Amino acid sequence: MEFCKSGQISNYCHPNALMTLAEYLADYASGPTKEKGLRLIERELGNISSDAIRTACKENVGHILSGVGRDFRF
Repeated sequence: MEFCKSGQISNYCHPNALMTLAEYLADYASGPTKEKGLRLIERELGNISSDAIRTACKENVGHILSGVGRDFRF
């Protein structure tokens, strides 16, 4: 509840949703869907207010897409 009241929940839920989308795109998406999804992820990364969390999320998405890692969370 502390994160909700302070507005910090978006620094957890939003990055987690983007990483989950990246996993879906890597596993199941067709070429055109993957392209659209990656553009969406790139655009939405800019909406993460914390620089540190944005950077970590971007790195994690890169790891997911390259097959280096999975199941990241904040």
